[in-house]
Parts: sequence; C-alpha cells; structure tokens
Amino acid sequence: MKAFQVVLVVLGLFAAGTGLLEVVLGPSVLLPGSPRPEPTLDSNYRFFAVMWLAIGVALLSVAPRVREATTLLRFVSAAVFVGGLARIVSWWAVGQPHPLMLVLLGVELIVPPVLVVWQRRLTA
Repeated sequence: MKAFQVVLVVLGLFAAGTGLLEVVLGPSVLLPGSPRPEPTLDSNYRFFAVMWLAIGVALLSVAPRVREATTLLRFVSAAVFVGGLARIVSWWAVGQPHPLMLVLLGVELIVPPVLVVWQRRLTA
C-alpha cells in the first residue's frame, strides 16, 4: 500500500507542478523546440494546463485514501489514458510529434491501466 501511495504522490506532484509551470510560463518555454504559438493556441494550452494541474491535485487527494477513492482514481486514469489516445489522433492528423511527446504517449497509455489494476489488487 505504501509503495502505491508514494507513486501517487510522485505522479501528483509531477502533474500539479508541470501544470502550474505551463500556466505561468506557457508553451513556448516548456515544449520541445520552444514553439511560439499564436494567442488562441496559447490561451487553449494554458487552459488545459489547469486541467493537468487538477489531475495532479486529484492524484494527491487519492494517495491518503486509496481504498475509498476508487472512482476518482479510475476517472483520472481514464482521462489521462484518453488524452494519450488524443495524442495518437494528433499524430495521424498533423504528423509525428517531438520524441518527448512519444515518451509521454507511452506513459499515458501504460501508467493509468497499471494504477487501476494495482489499486484493484490492493483493495480486493
């Protein structure tokens, strides 16, 4: 149980921290290649950075109550997994992204199902 909680805290801090940085600094600082987006894209990026920050906060809130927070963990895991699927749609629609985005895609498609199965085993 303790290892699972530590993983949730690490993932939560990472998501909340990077989400906050993305809101404050925008995409031109954190994305590979330092793209300079037009205002509408920048606005949309920062809006969704808050969603990423919220996912981090949600993971942090699950950590101390792993047994009771099944629905929240599954919802957050599903959101991140579907976000990975959205990256695939982007890849098909506009081309292969930077290699870092491919690493994130792998994490988004692998880690959420692992968390759900791990929690299920801990609460069984």
